[in-house]
Amino acid sequence: SPGHNTDECLGLLSALLRLIGQPQLQKFRNFDNRQKGRPLDISDDEDEDNRPANQKRARANDKEVFTFSTHIGTSTDNCRKSRTHDALGSSHCIPRVNSNNKQLDTSRRKVKAYAWEAQNAEKRVMNVDLRDTINNRNCPITFSIEDANLFAHPYSDALIITTPIGGIPVHRILVDTGAYSSILMLRTFKKLGLDPADIRPCNNQIQGFNGSISCPVGEILLPIRFGGFGPKSKIIMETFKVLDVQNEYNAVIGRTALYKLRAVVSIFHYALKFPTIEGEGTHYGDQREARSLMLLSTSRSFHMIEEQDVDNSVEPNNSTSDAKRTDQSIPDTDMPQADTDMPLISTDIPMTSVSPGTLTEVLDQEQPLHEGDTAMHEDMDPRMQFKDGNRHVRAEPVEDVETIYVDGSTQQKLLRIGTNLQEPIRSNLIQFLQLNSDVFAWKHEDMKGIDPQKACHRLNLDKTVKPVIQKRRKFGSDRQKALEEEVNKLIDNKFVKEAKYPTWISNPVLVKKATGLWRLCIDFSDLNQACLKDSYPIPHIDYMVDATSGHQLMSFLDAYSSYNQIPMHPDDVEHTSFYSARGLYCYVMMTFGLKNAGATYQRLVNKMFAHLIGHTMEVYVDDMLVKSEQASDHITHLSEVFDIIREYSMVLNPKKCTFGVGSGKFLGYMVSKRGIEANPAKIQAILDLAPPTSIKGVQALTGRLAALNRFISKSTDHCKPFFDAIKKKKPFEWTTECQNAFDNIKEVLLRLPTLQKPLPDEPLYLYLGVSDVAV
Repeated sequence: SPGHNTDECLGLLSALLRLIGQPQLQKFRNFDNRQKGRPLDISDDEDEDNRPANQKRARANDKEVFTFSTHIGTSTDNCRKSRTHDALGSSHCIPRVNSNNKQLDTSRRKVKAYAWEAQNAEKRVMNVDLRDTINNRNCPITFSIEDANLFAHPYSDALIITTPIGGIPVHRILVDTGAYSSILMLRTFKKLGLDPADIRPCNNQIQGFNGSISCPVGEILLPIRFGGFGPKSKIIMETFKVLDVQNEYNAVIGRTALYKLRAVVSIFHYALKFPTIEGEGTHYGDQREARSLMLLSTSRSFHMIEEQDVDNSVEPNNSTSDAKRTDQSIPDTDMPQADTDMPLISTDIPMTSVSPGTLTEVLDQEQPLHEGDTAMHEDMDPRMQFKDGNRHVRAEPVEDVETIYVDGSTQQKLLRIGTNLQEPIRSNLIQFLQLNSDVFAWKHEDMKGIDPQKACHRLNLDKTVKPVIQKRRKFGSDRQKALEEEVNKLIDNKFVKEAKYPTWISNPVLVKKATGLWRLCIDFSDLNQACLKDSYPIPHIDYMVDATSGHQLMSFLDAYSSYNQIPMHPDDVEHTSFYSARGLYCYVMMTFGLKNAGATYQRLVNKMFAHLIGHTMEVYVDDMLVKSEQASDHITHLSEVFDIIREYSMVLNPKKCTFGVGSGKFLGYMVSKRGIEANPAKIQAILDLAPPTSIKGVQALTGRLAALNRFISKSTDHCKPFFDAIKKKKPFEWTTECQNAFDNIKEVLLRLPTLQKPLPDEPLYLYLGVSDVAV
């Protein structure tokens, strides 16, 4: 008859077994003893002696079972193995045959041919010059004791590396020589900002060493760089299976990638080496990352075992869920929750392709953000960690201020000064501000922009990343009108210009303000993924707050459209292009939303005020504070700052500047001559809280208390009942102990101390608070 049978096609056999296993076909499974376990294409009249040797009928406990074996290896007798798999129930045990190689189809003939290649490897090598595959160079690979001395010994750490995938550095990559396929987690795929349209349907399943099966979303071809960025680095193109699972690893490098790389892996030296045109390339593992992952896995295993001890009737899936819930209470982790079924040894098994509709649904699902995900936003603007709701908390005074007229001929030029200023300081300050009104931008035309020779923003694009042109989005009539108005303002202000033939294009995003107006933002997510991180250091908050307290007078300064005063580098201007109804436009001035914009601005102000920072001035990105221990020196200090601002052509925003005050909010704290005090708004937020009714409510409470830990003595003792409520492996319960602790912490917040900064050469005393639960 036409077609083929299950003797030659294991894929057909697998499909038929899945079909028979469905509940709708249970009534057709009542075979007699003669039929049990027989191949679906063998008739009852066939003589058993004529069957192939690998389909002989085996009898066990009066049940007939057929075993299938695959002959792979150099010895037929030693390598012939049979394995049964209970696919139809206890009375129908038909084993599954695994194919470890993508290039093989499911026919027995191809499997035998592949096995024959190993038996005749010497003949095969003679016909192929392997040196041709490494640029005609027979590069020796050597490991030395110096390589091993770079790491702590002895160890049993997995080989974890960090390397760019698709041009973006990816951490927590497992090098697994037992895995055939390379795997990319779906959450990593999304964070890389890759186009879902690039994912191809995948006809294979991924099987773990414990027999668990995972269906890939699809597969994608991406470049991987090994060996850093030097001349001995190497880039290969690898096909990744995209899996929608939660696991500690972001990706797994399998044998296919290692073979393309011609890599030699040494666990003892904790490195892999490979040949390059320039000689031997080396990629060392990240032992710190490996051990942090080991700690996380150990923590999970402990919680799972503890859960099983409490109730032995809990099924494994439930205990795993409880273990994950327990881990959510651990605040100091930015690792994704693991899935115990994640396959670390991959085997490709034929399956039905994922339909395009299913693929779209999987990719469109929202993924929970982990703590580490905020790093990208802080690269754009480090001030985001000081957000209160959706509003950035700026440095501002807390005492009463008054408005003064800088120019007597017009009432439009106004500035704010403190009301507690004494004469003659008050009159001298007013006169000083009137004489230096040119450092303020009273209208947009007053903004000159920083000289490009002194500062400009570079995107630092990875040249190996393919440019992305986002699909244009549609807007409603109200948003479209607002978009045109905002673009017109940008054109008038000379922040943007028309773009011609850009290779990167992003979409505009309109966000409604509290006032009902629209704010224009640009979705630079794809562009930012391709930009390398600028690791320029941002100042430590605690040092700046300590250095600010204890001064008689302070002035809070704010730059006018701070980021927009720095020009873009000419080579990167058109990369910032975005869609509008009038065409394509790109930014000629640095804008919010670009990766590393905060670092660029911090580098500029550190350069400008280098000899003043730490003495008479503190700067955190665009929050500038001028301080004076003696009120009489304050105008002199302001004069030095204004001279530098004028030299760099920077301008200040008069509406957000305040001069001559004795106290104010700075970086989330209250600073004054008295010292450092807790922010009253943060205290009031906790006092207004109702008793939590869920684990998330308790986590929100402990998070707000963490911001005040500096002022709360023995905070762990006060908050222990809250932590216990989160850690308990049973339904959430707000106990009497929790309520008493909640009431007690509110009383503590009403009498928080004022902290003093340490004075130079003054003896410091260390006090230790010891209790039954903490030190």
